[in-house]
Amino acid sequence: MNSTALHQINWVWSITKGHRSALLIYFLLELAAIALSLLFVLWSKRAVDIAMQTNASDMKMVLILVATSLLFALVIRGFSGWLSERTTLKMGLRLQQQMIEVQMMSLWKVVKDWHSGDIQSRIHSDCNEVVSMVAYSGISFLLTLIRLLASFAFLWSMDPMLAFMILAITPLFLFSKVYFRRMRRLSRDVKQKESDFWRILQENLRFRMVIRAMDLLSGRREKQENSQDLIYKLKSEQLNFASFTQLAMKFTINIGYLLTFIWGVYRLRAGEISFGTMTAFLQLVGRIQTPILTLSGFFSLFIRFRTSLERIMELMSGEREPFVAPQKIRGLRTLYIDNLTFKYEDEKVIDGLTIKVKIGEPAAIIGSSGKGKTTLMRLLLALLQPENGWIWLADYRQKYVLTAGHRVNFAYVPQGNTLFSGSIRENLLIANPQADEEKLKYALWLSCSEFVYHLPNGIDTVVGESGHGLSEGQAQRIAIARAMMRDCDIWLFDEITSALDKETAGNLTGRLIKAGEDKLCIFVTHDFNLAENCSQTIYIN
Repeated sequence: MNSTALHQINWVWSITKGHRSALLIYFLLELAAIALSLLFVLWSKRAVDIAMQTNASDMKMVLILVATSLLFALVIRGFSGWLSERTTLKMGLRLQQQMIEVQMMSLWKVVKDWHSGDIQSRIHSDCNEVVSMVAYSGISFLLTLIRLLASFAFLWSMDPMLAFMILAITPLFLFSKVYFRRMRRLSRDVKQKESDFWRILQENLRFRMVIRAMDLLSGRREKQENSQDLIYKLKSEQLNFASFTQLAMKFTINIGYLLTFIWGVYRLRAGEISFGTMTAFLQLVGRIQTPILTLSGFFSLFIRFRTSLERIMELMSGEREPFVAPQKIRGLRTLYIDNLTFKYEDEKVIDGLTIKVKIGEPAAIIGSSGKGKTTLMRLLLALLQPENGWIWLADYRQKYVLTAGHRVNFAYVPQGNTLFSGSIRENLLIANPQADEEKLKYALWLSCSEFVYHLPNGIDTVVGESGHGLSEGQAQRIAIARAMMRDCDIWLFDEITSALDKETAGNLTGRLIKAGEDKLCIFVTHDFNLAENCSQTIYIN
């Protein structure tokens, strides 16, 4: 076994943690059901043989045994099916949570390489494929093999020649490398095209108003339809290949059943077997051939499982931010940026930057687009790590090298619309769930968001995705109010006046600077009026 396969097995085993007892109980219950089904065949044979005799004194007891084995098998299978569904659901939710958590903690260099539509496809579709195989299909495959071997052994004990005939006509081509290679190629291609479609769909839905406004609807529709056509073509090829193999399998199975019937009729006529044995033949052949048909379907499931597993493991293998306990610094006085350098791949965006920002002395950072202002924000929030240089935080006694654990000290307002779907109150309280009404009112006043009281439901007005239902400027101010709900000593503002008129922008920045007299305030801005009201202006070229 190669190292990749071994790694995949270990990974699959790890996701069963916490569910292994339930999976074992399901397996044992299904084993009991298999045993009861074979007892049903045995007692059915006995019942028919007794019925053909003149003295049928044992008939009642045999029929009771037949009914009992059947009823117990039904009850056991009903419970095991419920247990399997419940376990599959819990495993799926847990795996999705793990995948989401990994993505939420991914480093910037990982995040930029993944499209959110592709991630959603893998979290939804691929997760379901993997969990279904681990919690149900894989165990069912093993149980089917056991059922097949047990039925075959039973048939062999009654008629070795018939058992050999059934085995000989099984279409073993399904186990060939050609079958596996083609199915795996088709599965990979389908998965890739589905991810491409999810990318297009996510962008079309997210920017649907912009697409219509810019008259790009026909082009985006064509791109979406072309993607769907490719998926249809690949899935049709996959369906045609699977249908052909299934047809070949069903043909040979029916030939096998016909041979069994003819073989049994001739032996029955010759007096070599009883009517009970004849009925047992027919039942056992069905119990052998049906699992074979089930197994043939399993291999296409397994190939899709391997493809999905590789895609999930690829998604979860990205570098993540290590957990660092939050470190609240009381009495923050100064932020130092010392000879800071950062580059994206080969493009240097910040080179030797040195800044000192003190409490009560707000700083404005100005620079043309693409010169590293937003990158500086990410560095200050420890979302990126500098190539060279240091960022320090200092209180009265000492300096601290900036880490992700210090993020708890920052109230950050990013550029653009960053509201979540839900009520305005929910958007505010997510930053401080224990806040009272006075805190809410103060944050709304500080951000010049008093307009919320004139909305249909006031602060409980529900806004849609990305603040739909509000103007860009309104959404921007509520995002500022959300940041102001946090009890932080460092305020970071990225282009907070970009969507505001001059009067509102002046009122907003005046309130923030006044309220931030005991804070470390940094404004990334193109607003020169705002820069004039700050203690220092830093130009990034």
